Amino acid sequence: MSSARPKRAVSAASTRLNVWYAVVFTTGVGALFALAYILLAGLVERTDREVLESKLGEYAAIYQAGGFRALEATVRREDETGQEKSLFVRLADGRNTVTLAKVPDEWITFQNAETGLSGLRRQMGTIRIPRDAEREFALASRELPDGSFLQVGRSTRNREAILRPFRQTFLAMGGAVIILGLGTAAWLTRRTLRPVHDVVTTARTIIETGDLDARVPTQVGTDDLTEMAELFNTVLEKNAALVRAMRESLDNVAHDLRTPLTRLRGLAEMALQGEDAAAQREALADCAEESERVLEMLRAVMDVTEAEAGMMMLDRRPTDLARLIGDTIELYALIAEEKQITVRNEVASPCEANVDATRLRQVFANLLDNALKYTDSGGSVTISAEQAAAEVTITFRDTGTGIPPDEQAKIWSRLYRSDHSRSQRGVGLGLSLVKAIVEAHGGMVAVSSKPGEGSVFTVTLPQTRSVSTTAG
Repeated sequence: MSSARPKRAVSAASTRLNVWYAVVFTTGVGALFALAYILLAGLVERTDREVLESKLGEYAAIYQAGGFRALEATVRREDETGQEKSLFVRLADGRNTVTLAKVPDEWITFQNAETGLSGLRRQMGTIRIPRDAEREFALASRELPDGSFLQVGRSTRNREAILRPFRQTFLAMGGAVIILGLGTAAWLTRRTLRPVHDVVTTARTIIETGDLDARVPTQVGTDDLTEMAELFNTVLEKNAALVRAMRESLDNVAHDLRTPLTRLRGLAEMALQGEDAAAQREALADCAEESERVLEMLRAVMDVTEAEAGMMMLDRRPTDLARLIGDTIELYALIAEEKQITVRNEVASPCEANVDATRLRQVFANLLDNALKYTDSGGSVTISAEQAAAEVTITFRDTGTGIPPDEQAKIWSRLYRSDHSRSQRGVGLGLSLVKAIVEAHGGMVAVSSKPGEGSVFTVTLPQTRSVSTTAG
C-alpha cells in the first residue's frame, strides 16, 4: 500500500499538469479565435458600411443631377441586370410619402386574398424583412437638398457567407491543433516528470528490497528536477555511508563491550562464590572499574553524536590555552614519568581564544594520552602553539610509532582501532571525540605522520570574539 501511494501521487501530479495545460492551451486557442473572429466581423461590418455609404452617395448624386426619373431608371437597371439585387432602396418626400421603393425579391411573400365579387382568388404581395435581416440589417440614410429622404440598406447575410467558412475552418483546424497540443503536453509532462518518477521508483525499491545501493538514473541537464535527482542521490550516498558507519560502530561497540562485560560477570561470580571479605571487596572494586570503563565509552559515543549533530552545548569564554595545556601535562605527568617520555610545553602564555574550557581540556587530554600511548620509552612529546589574528594553532608532535598512510583518514572514525593499537587499552573514541569537539568550535584538526618517525596532530581554532552557548 505504501509503495502504491507515491505512484498514485506522481500520476495525480501528471494528470493535474495535463489538465492545467489543456485548460490553458484550449483557452489560449479559443481566445485567439475569438479575437480573430471579432476583428474579421468588424472588418466585414466596416466594409458593408463603406459600401452602403458609397452607394448612398452615388444615388444621391444621380438624384440631384437627373431627378426622380434618373434615380428610378438607375435602380431599375441595376435590379434587372442583377448588379445590386440585394439592396433595399427607399425614397420619401418631405411629407414622408414613399415615391420610390426597391425591395430584394427574397423579402417579398405572396398570400391568397379572399374571393371577390367575381368569384376569383387573387394573390397579394406583402413585404417581410427576413428574420436574419431583422437581427442584422445595415441601413444608410441621407436627407437630400429638396427635403426628400433617401435610404439604402442591405441584409448582412453576406457577412455570414464570409464568417461561416471561418468558423468551420477553425473547428477543423482548431480541433486538430488542440489534440496535437494535448498529445505534446502529455509527452512533455511525462518527460519533465521523469526525474520525479525515477526518484519515486528508487525510493520504492529501497523500501521494498532494502537495497541502499539503489540510485536515481541521472540525465545531462541543469534544470531543477535534474538537480533534485542528483541531490537525492547525494542524500542516499550519505545515508548509506552513515548506515555503514553505524553498523561498523555497533560491531566495534559489541566487540569492545564484550571483554569488560565478560570480566564484570566473572568478577561478580567469583565474589559470590568466595567467602573472603577482602577478595569480595577487591572484586567489587574491579567491577566498579570495568563499569566506569563501559560508562566512559557510552559517554564518549553520546558526546561524539551530540557534537556531530550540532547539539553540543558550548560555554565559550576567553580562555588561556597555555594554562589548559599546562594542567593537562600535569595530569599526565605520572604516566610520562613511568614511560620515561619527555613532555615539552612550548606554548607561551597568554594564548587566548574564546572556547569551552571543559571541552577543550578533553581535546588536549585525548591528544596527549594518544601521544604517550604510542611513543616508546625514551621518546618525547612537544606541544607548541602559534597565535594569529584570525586563528590559533596548537601542535602535538611525538616521536612515536607513527600511523600508516592508509589509516590516517580512518583514525577519526568512531571506535576505529588499527591492528597495532589493539594491544593498547582504549575504546577507539578519543580521536573521533577530538574531531567532533574541534569542529563544534568551528575549527579543524589534521594529522601528519610517517611510520617509525612519529606523528604531528594540529588543532586550529578560530579567534571568535562572540560568546556562544551552543555548537551552532
